[in-house]
Amino acid sequence: MFLSAGFLFGAQIYVLRLTFYGLTPMSEIATFLQANIIPIYFLYGLAHFVTGFAVALESGRASQLRLSRALPFLAAFGITHAINEWIEMLSMISAEIPTVAREPMWAEILKTGWMALSFFFLFEFGVRLLMQLLPKSLRWLRWLPLTSVLVFLLGVLWIARLPDTNFAMRIALAETWGHCVIGLPGTVLAAVAMLAQRRSFLRENMPQFGSDLVGAALALAWYAVLDHFIGPDVPFFPFSVINKTTFVALFGIPVEVLRTIVIAALAYFVIRMMRVFEVEYTRRLESANRARFAAQEEATRELSVMFETCRILGTSLNLNQLLNDSITRIVSMLDPMIAGMIYIYDPGERALVVRASKLREETAPLKPSERGCGKQAAQRAFETRATAYATDAKTGTAMIAVPIFAQDEAIGALCLAHRAAFSNYPVMQTLARQIGIAIENAGLYAQVQEKEDLRGHLLERAVAAQEEERKRIARELHDETGQTLTALAVGLGGVEETIPKDPALAKRQIAELKLLSMNAIENLRQFVSDLRPALLDDMGLVSALRWFAQQYADRSKVHVDIEVLGAKRRLPSQVETVLFRIAQEGLNNVGRHARANTAMIRLEFADGSVLLTVEDNGRGFVVSEVMGTQSKRAWGLLGIQERIELVGGKFKIESEPGHGTKVMVEIPVNSEQ
Repeated sequence: MFLSAGFLFGAQIYVLRLTFYGLTPMSEIATFLQANIIPIYFLYGLAHFVTGFAVALESGRASQLRLSRALPFLAAFGITHAINEWIEMLSMISAEIPTVAREPMWAEILKTGWMALSFFFLFEFGVRLLMQLLPKSLRWLRWLPLTSVLVFLLGVLWIARLPDTNFAMRIALAETWGHCVIGLPGTVLAAVAMLAQRRSFLRENMPQFGSDLVGAALALAWYAVLDHFIGPDVPFFPFSVINKTTFVALFGIPVEVLRTIVIAALAYFVIRMMRVFEVEYTRRLESANRARFAAQEEATRELSVMFETCRILGTSLNLNQLLNDSITRIVSMLDPMIAGMIYIYDPGERALVVRASKLREETAPLKPSERGCGKQAAQRAFETRATAYATDAKTGTAMIAVPIFAQDEAIGALCLAHRAAFSNYPVMQTLARQIGIAIENAGLYAQVQEKEDLRGHLLERAVAAQEEERKRIARELHDETGQTLTALAVGLGGVEETIPKDPALAKRQIAELKLLSMNAIENLRQFVSDLRPALLDDMGLVSALRWFAQQYADRSKVHVDIEVLGAKRRLPSQVETVLFRIAQEGLNNVGRHARANTAMIRLEFADGSVLLTVEDNGRGFVVSEVMGTQSKRAWGLLGIQERIELVGGKFKIESEPGHGTKVMVEIPVNSEQ
């Protein structure tokens, strides 16, 4: 680059030296160049246009370089100044044609304003480029271009009021003033900005483009000398001494020739510098590829974690085993986690408890403050049903906890500890969801196993109860009905012998036997009613409940109230039987365990369901304790639950020591039945 710049500027100096010392025939050069001044203006404008057009094409790229934000103004300078020089060329052509009228005054004024506008764009380019490299304390420099335009306009107004000055001189003075207050400081500032940008390129490890910026800055420096110092002949120093006329007289060539060389050099170095966008694009592409590959590796690792965790969660229905295996795999495979805990809510303790934990190998055990921090994060995630964070101020260990859900209810939290940056929270949330599903499946499996065990026990008890019932029926029939029938048979035999001898005695014996048979019939009828009241089939559930409540109250001395809500209707036989047996079992439990003096049976007919409530004011009990035992009360309640589930109903018990017991049943039924 420096060789190219040296060659171009050396060529200019060489031409000047040859001309100055008379080593080149001055008349021949001057004659040739003066004869071709119009093509020189065209080339001069073309060099500006090429610079502006090339920059405009490159500045349209999506780039993160700060240089790209200032380049549109450099492009605007090149294109507008090219138009300015070509207009000047056309003016020179029209001046050589006698038939073409002289340019009007307004055209000259517009040309001067257009030239000032092109210099403003160059000034703005330098300021925009420099502002991105300067501290905020120097941001006031952004107003320099507008300030220079304002000063230029004030100067033009002053020039317009100069006495004894013709219009051509006023235009020349205005052009010179524009070069001084806009063009010269703008060009110098643009050169300084390019040198400052060179340092930025060096910091970004792009020194080859920094040397191109040096060449462009040197070209701008020469441009400042040749375009802004050497102008029209006006009666003000130094332009009265150094101008286009004295330059031609001194060196024998028009200054436009050197200006063209300088702008061509500027175009050369700027176009070379534009390659920085290709390098930047390549670097950004490589960076994007590296980031994509890293993201793919991270995604692959995360998918592996989720796959392995899901595989583990699906291999066992043992809750403790699947929790321990899953947290072990999560901590060992998910970077940068160093430890993990799975908290599950324990209704008995009414708090979160650690059901599984894992510490990564070669990691120091968590300190008490870190464990406490993890417990806080887990508690917050469980309560808020959202991801929670906490950081141990002593060690800097960060904790992240996500809630674990089962059937849309928060049942615990997955808490992981890390000491490096981590932001992939969706992976943790997915893992927590999978753990929740596994816990739910394990719970359902445990419930199924429990129900199977319960069904087996209930079947054994049903068979045993059936045998006991058969024994009781046999005993009742033998002890009561059988003995009564035997007594009737013996009595009838005695009557048969007594009738011929003592008819009056036989009559009394027949009356006694009749009373004995009536008692036997009543006992048998009561016995049959205990097995299944005929009233349930004949009159329905409500009448059967009222009859049984009255029978129970008479036997147990417990006051029983019956409340019926809704429109009464007959229910399917199976549903009526289940509800009657539940009420029967409920009142029997009141008599055996509750020590109550009042009880309530509430039957409510609703749309699509029927609700039965059996409530007492007895001593109550702890539901979880009773249901977890093998007592007769537990088996009775479990039997009720089994009956309800057979008809698709719901069963709920509410009881507290000293506050009575309430058994609530809801069974779905078709409202048309």
